[in-house]
Amino acid sequence: MLKQLLLLPIALLICTAPLSAQKGKDDKDEKKKEYLEDPYTENDKEALLEAGILKMGPFHWADGHSTSDIDESLGGADIVWVETAHFRMGFALSSYLVDKSSKLEKAKIKGELKRVAKFLPKMKNKGKKLDPWLRLHMWTMRSEDLYKQVSDILGVTDEDFPSGPGQLKNRRYMGEGPYLGMKGKFNLMFMDKASSLGRYRSGFLGNDGSEPIRHMFPVDGVLFFAVATENDSMTSDTTMHCLFNYAVTMNLLNGYRYYRHALPEWMVVGLAHWIARQTDETRNYFTRDRVFSEDDKNIWNWGPKIRARVGHDYYPKFEEVAAFKDPENMKYTEHMMSWSRVDFLMETNPDGFKIWIDIMKEPFKAGATITPEMMMERELDALQKGWGMTPDEFDAEWAAWALKHYPKK
Repeated sequence: MLKQLLLLPIALLICTAPLSAQKGKDDKDEKKKEYLEDPYTENDKEALLEAGILKMGPFHWADGHSTSDIDESLGGADIVWVETAHFRMGFALSSYLVDKSSKLEKAKIKGELKRVAKFLPKMKNKGKKLDPWLRLHMWTMRSEDLYKQVSDILGVTDEDFPSGPGQLKNRRYMGEGPYLGMKGKFNLMFMDKASSLGRYRSGFLGNDGSEPIRHMFPVDGVLFFAVATENDSMTSDTTMHCLFNYAVTMNLLNGYRYYRHALPEWMVVGLAHWIARQTDETRNYFTRDRVFSEDDKNIWNWGPKIRARVGHDYYPKFEEVAAFKDPENMKYTEHMMSWSRVDFLMETNPDGFKIWIDIMKEPFKAGATITPEMMMERELDALQKGWGMTPDEFDAEWAAWALKHYPKK
């Protein structure tokens, strides 16, 4: 269990315990030290760097609290803290038995293990059970994979962003820091117990609940995502991977060129689904509910549903899509429609996305009150410059593509 991996804070005490009792304590502490050591890198700095880990905790977390503060607050939830090129991560997941009934999961994890083996030569795993340290390495790899994928869609590299606030890159504003424009790295937390998320929420975010978290720390400029195995359906590593891709994609997009104002929700949610469904479209996850349920096994199968609605001319036009609410308050069909609009754009002209988001992310004048009318005006400009379409043309071209592209069943 991962709960054994980290030492609890230790105070050196002067005591008069019998030698046998002291020896037992020493043995216990030595056993704990073994759990602190990654068996694949043995905590060797060069080996950790090869695995993409720049640092192991403790370190500053965000807005006035550190990893040590979190450890103290969560008590028994021992967490391994690591830092990669673009993320800080708190990790406390247990071992995982790969789902033998899922061909997709078995194949996906087998492929991931082949990649992990290239930087963890001591790793020998047949893909049946993943120990906590191996899962940690897989999640650091997945995190940087997603960062690279979103960066490629945006058409940027690390060199395109400033090292800190108040700087321009190539005479244009690209944000307040080096992490897609955010000042701080993107924070992640993977826990076993939902109660751990609840304690973190109440202790550091000032709110209640134990569901997955997306949050911005405004002082340090850090966007954060957290999930627990006990959250709905997260006992599946693949479902957790889908949720991660969905939620963190939204954080990365909103963080691009700094999070000064929200992007239109349909685009952010649509691209998040588009990426998440590449992992497993049947386990795609949105808001607080699964996209699949026992009542409807095909609820994940969005293509035919979109095709049917288009065939009956029963779908929201662009002006309605542009006004979709935040993902937590979107209806099921609005999630589906957002994905399909993005699916069309990414399949037909993905290069337009960089132009669209650059225009949408351009800062408004200091002190301006951003209205829906201002956002719509900008979005119409971005649609024209990114894809050369008016809203009516977008509706017509997307609908024709959907009828041709999506199957009937």
